[in-house]
Amino acid sequence: MKRKLTVLVSALFATPAFAATFTTTIDAATYTSAGTITFNDGGYTGPTGVGAGDFQVGSGFDASRVGQIQNVVTKDPDWQTSDPAHTVYGDFTSTPTYNNANMDGSVNFFMWGYTTVGGSTFNNMTIDKAGNYYIAKNDMSFQYYDVFRYNNGVDPIQTLDSKINFQPYAVSDATGWCGSVLATDPNSLERMAGQVKFDFAFDVYFEMVPGMTPSFSSTQLVPDFVMRSYGSYEVNVTTNGGVAQVYSGSAVENNTNPVTGELDPAWQNDVSFLGAGVIPNGVWVLNDGTPDVQIVDAGTEGATWHANSFAGYAFLLRADGTRELTYVNPDGFSDYMPAAVPEAETYAMMLAGLGLVGGMAARRRRQMA
Repeated sequence: MKRKLTVLVSALFATPAFAATFTTTIDAATYTSAGTITFNDGGYTGPTGVGAGDFQVGSGFDASRVGQIQNVVTKDPDWQTSDPAHTVYGDFTSTPTYNNANMDGSVNFFMWGYTTVGGSTFNNMTIDKAGNYYIAKNDMSFQYYDVFRYNNGVDPIQTLDSKINFQPYAVSDATGWCGSVLATDPNSLERMAGQVKFDFAFDVYFEMVPGMTPSFSSTQLVPDFVMRSYGSYEVNVTTNGGVAQVYSGSAVENNTNPVTGELDPAWQNDVSFLGAGVIPNGVWVLNDGTPDVQIVDAGTEGATWHANSFAGYAFLLRADGTRELTYVNPDGFSDYMPAAVPEAETYAMMLAGLGLVGGMAARRRRQMA
C-alpha cells in the first residue's frame, strides 16, 4: 500500500515535461542552400532551466569551482538507436544507391553516408558546480571518416570505402551545460544529458582508388556547431541545384536503453549524441591554412575571408559513446541539492487535504448556485 500510494501521489504532483522545438532558418545568402533545421528537446532542460538556446549557466564556467570531470569515447555503432532508415548514395558520383540504411552512429552528409567509428575522444570534459561545461579544443580528437557501414537489416553488413574522406578537428574550446549536476550522484542511474558548442574544421581528402594515398583537397570551416546528448533533429534543406537534403535523428541520453527509452543498468554510462548544420559559404578567420586557424567576427583586425568549397551541404552527425567519470569533488559536485522525498504518510495527508479542499469548494459552488 505504501508503494502504491507513493506512485499515485508522485504521478499527481509530477511536473509535466513539455517538449519545445527550436528552428534554425538556412538562408541562401549565408549558405547557398535554403531550408530549416528543427531541434526538439524532448522536454529536457538543464540546471536553472537552461535549454537548447543556452550555452552557459549563470555567469559561465568557473574553473575555481570544478565539481566533476569526465571522458567520452565513441564506439562502433550497435544499430540500436531507432532513427528512420535512410537512402544513402555513393559519394563522388552519387551511385550506387544503398536503400534502407540503418543510420545509427553514422553521418548524413549531402546525399552520402559515413560511419562514426570507435576511438574519437572527448577528454577532460570539466563541469563546474553550477553545471557549466568546458572542454579545451586539444582535448577533442576525431577519427578519420573514410567508410560507411551499410546495414539494411537483411543482408550482411558491408563496409564501403568512400572516395571523399574527412578529418574533423576542433578549432575552438567548447562551452555548454550538463544536467548531471541535478542528479543525486553524477555516477547514478538517473536521467542526465547536456550540450556543448564549438567551432570545427574538417580537411577533405580524395581517395579515388581504394588503398591509394589520399590527396588533400580543401579545408571546410563551420562556426558554432552544437553537439547534444538529448533531443532530436529534423533537417530539411535544399541546395541551389534543387537537391533535397532531408534526414532526421535522435540522441539517447546517458544511462538509457535505446530501444525502450527507459533508464537501464545494462546501459549505464552509455550515451549517444548528435548535431546538425550546413556548411556556410565562408567565414572570417585568423591564421588561415594553419592548425591555429580561428574563426572571428567580420571586421576583426587582420582577418581574412575563408571560402568553403562544400558550401550548402547539410550534415547530421551521430555517434555512440561511453562515458567515464574521472573526478568528483569530495567537497561537493553540485550547487543543487535534491529535494527531500516525503514519506507516504505525508502524501496521504496531502491527498486528504486536497480532498477536503475539493469537497469544500464543491459545497460552496452548490450554495452559490
